[in-house]
Amino acid sequence: MNARFPGAGLGPARVVIVGCGRTGADIAVALSEAGYLALILDIEMSAFDILPSGLIEDGDIQPILGDGTLESDLRRAFAQDASVFIAVSGNDAANALSAQIAHHLLHIPKVICRLNDLVMKEMYEGLELTTVSPTGLVRDLIIDATNG
Repeated sequence: MNARFPGAGLGPARVVIVGCGRTGADIAVALSEAGYLALILDIEMSAFDILPSGLIEDGDIQPILGDGTLESDLRRAFAQDASVFIAVSGNDAANALSAQIAHHLLHIPKVICRLNDLVMKEMYEGLELTTVSPTGLVRDLIIDATNG
């Protein structure tokens, strides 16, 4: 699959990922293999060590040292040109703030935010954000396994 901007022949669609832990890195690899240009931000240069060097060298994944909670760093990463924004740092508050900036200031069409706190997840869903909660997913799987 080669994801492209709707109506434009400008190359692969951009996805911006905030947080280069195991989850962010895995998402970057999977989406780059699906044809996206994956730009991944983290505040620690050493976080990028887990990314496959071949995908970086080929330009399919672009690591960017920056803070996803700062509009200036997101604009420096050209997040405003992204079709998808994913906030998966290890900090719920940072993910929520990044997602709000992406949605309300940068007008990125699809914003996904990881939140471990289920109360915050419900609150942010009311603000037009797609939220994912690993805590809720694991809870549901365990309950299903217990009942089934």
